[in-house]
Amino acid sequence: MNLAARRQRHSPCIGVCKLDEASGLCLGCARTGDEIGAWAGMGEAARDAIWQQLPERFKALAVRVRLLPSTSDEIQAWVAKTIEQRQGTWVVGPPGAVAEFPCRPDRDITVTIDEDGVTARAHDATFRLSASDKLRAFAFDDDGPTVIGFPQVRATLSKASTVTSLGADNDAINADHRSETLFDLGVDRRFSRFCVRTGNADLAAKLRGFIGQPWSTVMAGMGMDIIQHSPARVVETAQARIEVFAPIPPPGGKSPDGAHTHFLPQFLATGEEIPSTLELPSYAAPVAIFYPGKSPA
Repeated sequence: MNLAARRQRHSPCIGVCKLDEASGLCLGCARTGDEIGAWAGMGEAARDAIWQQLPERFKALAVRVRLLPSTSDEIQAWVAKTIEQRQGTWVVGPPGAVAEFPCRPDRDITVTIDEDGVTARAHDATFRLSASDKLRAFAFDDDGPTVIGFPQVRATLSKASTVTSLGADNDAINADHRSETLFDLGVDRRFSRFCVRTGNADLAAKLRGFIGQPWSTVMAGMGMDIIQHSPARVVETAQARIEVFAPIPPPGGKSPDGAHTHFLPQFLATGEEIPSTLELPSYAAPVAIFYPGKSPA
C-alpha cells in the first residue's frame, strides 16, 4: 500500500503495550519506548520513517498480526486496485456464513471509488466498502491475508439470533433492488449478518412465517424453497457488503466458480466472528478479508 498520506498517519499502537526485554521493542507495535513517548510530537516524515522500519522489527519479534500504516484513503485506493488488477478474493462474514467476491482475470468487473467508498459490480455479485476515516488494515504474515478492521464501539449492526425482517433493503448497492425485502437469518454475530433478499411475494410470505425462529428451523422447513428460488444473499458488516445473485447449488452440489456464499452449520457452531488464525486486536471489529491467492474455501 502507498505510504503517501492524505490524512495524518495514525499510531501503530494496537493496545498491547508491553516491551520485549531482549529487544526493547513493544510487542504490540514494535516501537521503542523512546519512539512511543515522542510519537505525539513527531512530524509526518519522522513517523513514516518509523513505520517503514516496523515490518523487519515484527519479523524479529515473530509477531504475526501487525497494523499497517495505511490511512483510510489509502485503504480504499488499495481495495479498488486489487479489484481492478484482478487480484485475490474479498470475503465478508463470519466462519460458516460468508460471501466471496473473487477478482480473477476472467471476470468482468467494474469498479468505482468516490466519497462514499469503493463499489465493484459483476454479473453475479456486487461488493461495497463504505468510506470511513476509522478504517484500519491488519496484515498477517508475508503475502498472507489482509483484514480491514473498524472500531468495535462504532460497529453498530443490529444483532439477531432468530429470523428477522429488516424491511425494504434501502442500502442495496443497485437501486433497483431497494424495494425488495431483506431477511436477517439470525446467525447471532455481533459484527456481521447473513441475509436473504427477495422481491418474490410467495417466498417473502414463507420467510415471514419463520420470523422469531432460529435459522436451523428455517433450513429444515423451507431450505429447498430457498435453494429453488435462490434469492440474493446479502452478507454485511458495519462497513462492507457483498450481495450474491448466483444460483444456490443443491445439497451435495458444487459452488459456482464465481461469486458465491457458504452457509455451513458446523462452522457457525464455533461462534467465531473471524477465523481464529486472523484474530484482530480487541478494539477492532472485522469488516472484510482479502485473500491474495485463490478462494479460501
